[in-house]
Amino acid sequence: MLEKFRVMSQTWVAKVILALITIPFALFGVEYYFRQSGGGADTVAKVDGHAITQAEFTENLRNQLERMQESLRGARVDPALLDTPETRRETLEALINRRMLTDYADHARLTIPDNLLVNEISQAAPFQEDGKFSQARYEEALRARGLTPAVFESRLRDDLKIQLVQESLASTQWVPQVAVDAFLTLNDQSRELSVAEIPLAAFMAQVKIDDDAVKQYYDAHPDRFKVPERVKVQYLVLSADQLAQDIAVTPEEISRAYADPANQARWGGTETRRASHILVTVPPKATEAQRNAAREQAQKILAEAQAHPDQFAALAKKYSQDPGSAAQGGDLGYFGKGAMAQPFEAAVFGMKAGEIRGPVETEFGFHIIHLTDVKAGKGRTLAEVTPQLTQELRRQRAAQRFAEAAETFSNLVYEQSTSLKPAADKLKLTLKDSGWIARGEPVQEPLLNNPKLLNALFSSESTQDGRNTQAVEVAPNTLVAAHVVAHEPSVARPLAEVREAIAQMLQREEAAKRVRQEGEARLADLRAGKPVTLSWSPTRQLTRQQALSGGLPPVVVTPAFQVSTTHLPAYAGAAIPSGTYVLVRVTQVTAGNPADPAKRKQAEAGLTRAYGDATMSGFIAGLRKAADVRLVNKAVLESKKSD
Repeated sequence: MLEKFRVMSQTWVAKVILALITIPFALFGVEYYFRQSGGGADTVAKVDGHAITQAEFTENLRNQLERMQESLRGARVDPALLDTPETRRETLEALINRRMLTDYADHARLTIPDNLLVNEISQAAPFQEDGKFSQARYEEALRARGLTPAVFESRLRDDLKIQLVQESLASTQWVPQVAVDAFLTLNDQSRELSVAEIPLAAFMAQVKIDDDAVKQYYDAHPDRFKVPERVKVQYLVLSADQLAQDIAVTPEEISRAYADPANQARWGGTETRRASHILVTVPPKATEAQRNAAREQAQKILAEAQAHPDQFAALAKKYSQDPGSAAQGGDLGYFGKGAMAQPFEAAVFGMKAGEIRGPVETEFGFHIIHLTDVKAGKGRTLAEVTPQLTQELRRQRAAQRFAEAAETFSNLVYEQSTSLKPAADKLKLTLKDSGWIARGEPVQEPLLNNPKLLNALFSSESTQDGRNTQAVEVAPNTLVAAHVVAHEPSVARPLAEVREAIAQMLQREEAAKRVRQEGEARLADLRAGKPVTLSWSPTRQLTRQQALSGGLPPVVVTPAFQVSTTHLPAYAGAAIPSGTYVLVRVTQVTAGNPADPAKRKQAEAGLTRAYGDATMSGFIAGLRKAADVRLVNKAVLESKKSD
């Protein structure tokens, strides 16, 4: 548990790079909570006055569709077929849940310190090169996702706050042993399965879509066939980093900064230590008897560990109740002072390498600690820190110059509102040109991917009156102003252009409907004991997890393991996203064994998490009752398959 936060934050860092986190809690009906409300053109919904933008929704929907495609395990499915009203609803619900939890964390004054954020980002694998943090790789990874460092770090900070809320609720859960027994009996249950498919392709040729049906659909869904409004812009950037490039720093200035007493601690180096531990947990509201029992157990483990120090890793895997480190033999890696709970840290930094000490009590329980290595802090010379000090001094002066230039920049783009050239000439800045930027869609240029700036770009002052936008701070010490040089309003795509796409969509939907009807009819016949001719696959004995990892779609696995097996063979079936209907035959059932100690430990940890998630679902339901959630743009809940 001591390393939970460190491991947790590294996990979030990696995930945020790939996609904005979707909070995996219970969803609630949109219509029940939402009321129509006025809002900006780029606003999808509002949560207690905070806007969820079209760009946020579009980005998260795209990420959700990508995850759904991956879950199909190689099946060739058009992503447009996954873009359903249900998927859109879940995407919006996740964003709303995230907004409410972030607000709660802010009201509770949960904060993520800057030094922790910097530490976690610098240790994240996606940003490292040759085992070290790479600023270039960090910026490249963010650019690939259309993010600025400021936006990414803000999102990461929010996600860590949310995780802290979740951890605080999950850590209070206790799982009865009878629940562990029942879980393992069911979870490890295996079933002998075989499958048969009714493919969509077999019904496609039977469906004919006439022109009247296409025209009727086109007329009934005008918003689905609009090309979004878009602009091309010329823009100007004023940044402290830009100004720093022209600043010279002398060797004398660097020497003075190196010798400054305020900097001496920085050059001394920081000692780090590597330790492993075995944790015996204590319930949050433990009685004295429970605490004494845990302490006694820890003392017995300590004696065994001191008697067999070379077996510490094996003992950690056997006894430790810290799910984050037990599998690694209790290894917590290298860490400096300030990273761990105070009693734990005091013990570690008072030990000799190779020593085993304990039990050490913290808020998590009792620890047996093995100090495995010590890395002494190495002092750095003037020559070693010169590049760092040069950059720091440049940034300091650049920040001063930026403060002086920012007012001039802002005034010029406002006063000379028909062109950015006067500001560029005055401050010796370079005008840049963008490609097409569509309303409500992510922008690849990170400096332009700012909600406030994008709203200004699509305002009538920019698109119709031809004025510059105001100077917008898109990142710390970075201002951007833009001028629209080309504008195309939103227009409906002609029927001739989308006719074929609509016809194919309607044909596929009708064929999928017939496949489902055929599949359900055959399933009913099988359950009634009637003869049905199908091509069944060879049987496989699978647990639920093996079935999921073995290529069966989740929508099929669930009914296959829910169907009653009182009389065998038993049958289940479901339509998968590709349109195919899959029938499953169950011919044998073997119950799971709840007696395996290793599996019990793993199950207990998983159930604790599940209980915590259930608590979180109830917690979110409570937040919902108090929140003012308003749907501004209902159109986002409609599928856009035929766009």
